[in-house]
Amino acid sequence: MGKSDYNKVTEEIIEKLQEICGENYVVSDKDSLESYTHDELSPAEVKGEYPEVIVKPNSKEKISSIMKFANKNKIPVTPIGGKTGLTGGMIPVYGGIGLSLERLNENIEVDEDNLMVEVDAGVPMNELYDAVEKKGLTLPIHPTTEDSQVGGTIAANAGGEATLKHGVMRDYVKGLEVVLPNGEILKLGGKLLKNNTGYNLMHLLIGSEGTLGIITKAILRLYPSSEESKFILVPFDSGENAINTVSKMMRKGTIPVGIEYLEQETIKRGQEKVNEKWPSEIGEATLMILVSGETEDEILDQAQKIMEICQENGALDAFLATKRQEMDKIMKIREGIAEVIQEGNVTGHRSGDLVVPPSKIPELINKAREIFNESNLEGTFYAFGHAGDGNVHIEGNLPEEGIDWEEVKKVRDKWIQEAIDLGGDITGEHGIGLIKKPELRKFKDKEELRLMEGIKNLFDPNNILNPGKIVPEDKEVEDKYIRI
Repeated sequence: MGKSDYNKVTEEIIEKLQEICGENYVVSDKDSLESYTHDELSPAEVKGEYPEVIVKPNSKEKISSIMKFANKNKIPVTPIGGKTGLTGGMIPVYGGIGLSLERLNENIEVDEDNLMVEVDAGVPMNELYDAVEKKGLTLPIHPTTEDSQVGGTIAANAGGEATLKHGVMRDYVKGLEVVLPNGEILKLGGKLLKNNTGYNLMHLLIGSEGTLGIITKAILRLYPSSEESKFILVPFDSGENAINTVSKMMRKGTIPVGIEYLEQETIKRGQEKVNEKWPSEIGEATLMILVSGETEDEILDQAQKIMEICQENGALDAFLATKRQEMDKIMKIREGIAEVIQEGNVTGHRSGDLVVPPSKIPELINKAREIFNESNLEGTFYAFGHAGDGNVHIEGNLPEEGIDWEEVKKVRDKWIQEAIDLGGDITGEHGIGLIKKPELRKFKDKEELRLMEGIKNLFDPNNILNPGKIVPEDKEVEDKYIRI
């Protein structure tokens, strides 16, 4: 489908949307629409697009009415959450209605008896954490960006730095309330620990990036909150030794909350960005290991076991950050690394979110660096990853001008092919959205794509909900909006 297949938003349509949402919650002046044209992608990577109108409903009933009206009148609708994505998933490439969930944020009901929380989709994750922790409970998963919204976090199946021990968002979702493209309201799951009733539609919607339905409420599983955390920094003389140590650590049953793999050059840039000093300057690669426990003694015992395993496998040193100030400094540098890579990066978000078997991380990084260095691109290569789960971020920061875009595409495709050859895949956590659609078609099995397109057509035969994302193919849109 193309823009000509959809109807434009007219004054009459805006009046109807005002009837549903209220006049103050329907926005159509261009200045107010600008912030709804893009997520956190670099402008170098994707061209934004203005929605024709933004609506801000505050109930599932209003969202249902909007979807019924849009479906009947063939008007595209793009769900918009916290705008923290990295693949252009909320860019309204066909214009139409941008449906913001920002006002669906009133309810956080913590059920202490069942260790569950029922929460509106528009609630920011940091507010959810605060409400849960006041009850002495915790939602163990912590996405990197805590100002993301609950619904968007589920729609993206977000992970984070604690994935190794605590899993991803899918592991905590027990129930969903969803508005389908035809406006019907669907309730799935509930406060149940076991449910084996038919096809699991709830898990199909988790990670569907707003293309199959609009999540309006979720039931999430909680756990008692009694753990404290500490960082261990362990430098090695090579990336291979660092990654090999991870597998030996887990084979011995010592599984930390998370393990980050950082190369020395990457750490240096993070230090420069935030004007802080990393505790160690030795080695080519460092493991940043997060450990937790119910007591200080438990944490120290676990840390001691981990450091012994690291030393047995060639660690050059080991530094345990026991003070909050030390931990805050380490996290500040880690966040600085992410900022450096995102600024001016034009290769990574399309291909840098690769996933391979954890033991293959050094091989992928070394091959990716070789591919980058042998190309005609001028810039700096960076690599870091979640060492325990095999999710590797490979980035190339290039000059602002004079970039050979065809060469960028060749390098990116070679990186992806290398990951697939090692038993990996295109994305571990960022998702497909808009900008990875060409890679999805290029590198995935045709039968798998056929089934994906069939599922989309079954849920959304008029292709009005978040069109242009994941499937089906629309080369005209991709050529227009994806700059690299």
